[in-house]
Amino acid sequence: MRSSLSILFYLKFGSTPKDGRLPLMCRITIDGENTSFSCKRRIAPERWDARRGMMTGQDEEALMVNQELDQLREQLQADCASILQEYGSIQPKWLKEYTLGAPERHEMLLYMFNKHNEDFRKMVGHGRSMKSCQRYEVVYRHLRTFIRNQYQLEDIRVKYVTIKLINSFEQYLRLKVGLKNNTVWVYMITFKHIVSLARAAGAIRTDPFSTYKNHHQQVERGYLTEEELQRVMKFQTCNAMQAHIRDLFVFAAFTGLSYADVKALRWDNVRTMFDGQTWIVTRRRKTNTPSNLLLLDVPRQIMERIGKRDEDHIFHVPSNNCCNEYLIDMGRQCGITTRITFHIARHTFATLSLSKGVPIETLSSILGHTNIRTTQIYAKITNKKISEDMTALAEKIKDLRV
Repeated sequence: MRSSLSILFYLKFGSTPKDGRLPLMCRITIDGENTSFSCKRRIAPERWDARRGMMTGQDEEALMVNQELDQLREQLQADCASILQEYGSIQPKWLKEYTLGAPERHEMLLYMFNKHNEDFRKMVGHGRSMKSCQRYEVVYRHLRTFIRNQYQLEDIRVKYVTIKLINSFEQYLRLKVGLKNNTVWVYMITFKHIVSLARAAGAIRTDPFSTYKNHHQQVERGYLTEEELQRVMKFQTCNAMQAHIRDLFVFAAFTGLSYADVKALRWDNVRTMFDGQTWIVTRRRKTNTPSNLLLLDVPRQIMERIGKRDEDHIFHVPSNNCCNEYLIDMGRQCGITTRITFHIARHTFATLSLSKGVPIETLSSILGHTNIRTTQIYAKITNKKISEDMTALAEKIKDLRV
């Protein structure tokens, strides 16, 4: 993108000081927009050549001032070219700040991002989750590395965040970091949130994300069939840890609770309700929405067998990575082609419930979904399974005639 740069040096007339000298100013004009700043010098009006924009005479003062103005003009022209090459667009105020020195810290992107993360971390456990905090910190680290590699800078002004930079960062996440589409989608939403905070604080006036487009791709959610779930329940192992994780997985598959929700489950979440039956009454760690469900016999038996009666939390839950390693191995031993992770249990509960006739509105409430469209994904999975089963049936009875 080409932009016309005009540089004008002039004297600022107004109140005349005792020595008769006037402030020397510089006006930058780019594509019709302009800004001015002081050159930190005062010049006698009779020594100033307004047409040529320089001091007259060959004395030491004139030579020094004219040399400074020539250097400033060259610097402005070079900085203008650099900004255009790096960011694709330019404004007079950008060039002024770029040439004259560093802006206020609150105008810097990474400084603002890091300050947000520090404040967010203090709120973890008080309406903010550690998972969200970690996501902000991961995106911050990626953005910091991107700015260092792309622009050889330790930080960048928020106002230099353009659609070109945004698209370049997305490309960096995809090609250099190797992230999948939906992870990139989540990270770019995180980045957009930081920029929106900068805009709300007055650091920028327009939204550089206004023309940015990226979409979440629907991913087919894995789940276990009823027969596969039975195989997992009957799985025998001499490894005590694997047996423990198997039980936690089955518990989740009959309650629909996520890994974080199972880990956070306490004995005071288990209550006798209005119908005289035992319920799990909790809130989802991810969304803080209510998630209440009747305690079925299978999870009740697991609670009685491995629950820790002498502690507040019901289960000892190993790390998610540890659980998944044992579950993947267990799946292989059970001859299950689906890659079993802990979250597969939640998907299994949803699809099994729908296939057994649980209304989608009821399931949405049990799962603690904030939007029923999230639950409808499982209905699509169930319909696909019905289609596959009916196609298989049709193949078996295709030779029958009436």
